[in-house]
Amino acid sequence: MYYAGVDIGGKNTKMGIVDDFGNVTSSMAYKTRMERGYDAILLEVIENIKAMCEESGIEFDELSGIGIGVPGIVNSRAGLVMSCANLNWKGVDLANDVTNLTGKACRVCNDANCAALGEQRFGSGKNFKNLVFITLGTGIGSGIILDGKLFEGLGCAGAEAGHMGIMYDGGDVCACGNRGCWESYVSASALVRQTAEAVEKNPDSLLAKICADGVSGKSAFAAAREGDATAKSVVEKYIGYVTYGIISLANVLHPQAFVLGGGISNEGADLILPIKKKLNEYIDNNGFYPYVDVVGASLGNNAGFMGAAALVM
Repeated sequence: MYYAGVDIGGKNTKMGIVDDFGNVTSSMAYKTRMERGYDAILLEVIENIKAMCEESGIEFDELSGIGIGVPGIVNSRAGLVMSCANLNWKGVDLANDVTNLTGKACRVCNDANCAALGEQRFGSGKNFKNLVFITLGTGIGSGIILDGKLFEGLGCAGAEAGHMGIMYDGGDVCACGNRGCWESYVSASALVRQTAEAVEKNPDSLLAKICADGVSGKSAFAAAREGDATAKSVVEKYIGYVTYGIISLANVLHPQAFVLGGGISNEGADLILPIKKKLNEYIDNNGFYPYVDVVGASLGNNAGFMGAAALVM
């Protein structure tokens, strides 16, 4: 059977036609242009799903359902987007609107939850029934899979690991407006800030030379691989922040694995191996607790729409 998966973001929309085995028969990406409003975005999504069906050589009537991921607060049980600041949507009945326009069953979920489900069904997490998915990007996205099913919490508002408090009194300001959130220490934005601060204090370092044309989330890792002491300090501290939050999640959930996605996860073993080592040294200090794996995500930009498709499988 075939399913349409859609990942609507504030800047870009990604979508694909996916079969039961995770094969993507057609996909596309385009600018969302959120300023056009809800109705125009929705109609374009449906038109493009039909175009992908044609490209895949299947009839639109053959689609078994449509799944959609949206950033923000989504009541997946009711199919409602309660609040999506990136799209300026509030209280929209997305699932019912799609069904009314297409005659297809539709399910809607938070985009990070969709990505988690995509990795668990078809990506790096397919051998795990219990996992936590973390995206280390501009912000922190997260999704929790327990016994093969999404855990979303009361009102589908849970699984927001990025806003765990890791600093009790004060701490860095988070994009959400609070202080001391995990996101404000481990997002790509936070790593850029930490790198820039280190460059300011160490203007003669190799890190400073690498950052002469601009600081990115890759800068510190690149300089650290060249042996720069300043960069190594930045990377070690950043990995410490990431691991600290993961340890907290492991103490509560003790999943089989953590799957790391987002741009920073492209650092691969330089990021993942130290986290895995620190995590398991901590949780197994008495020799009683089972090993927890840490792996990199494998679906890339397809994770969101593939997980959205899995919502209706």
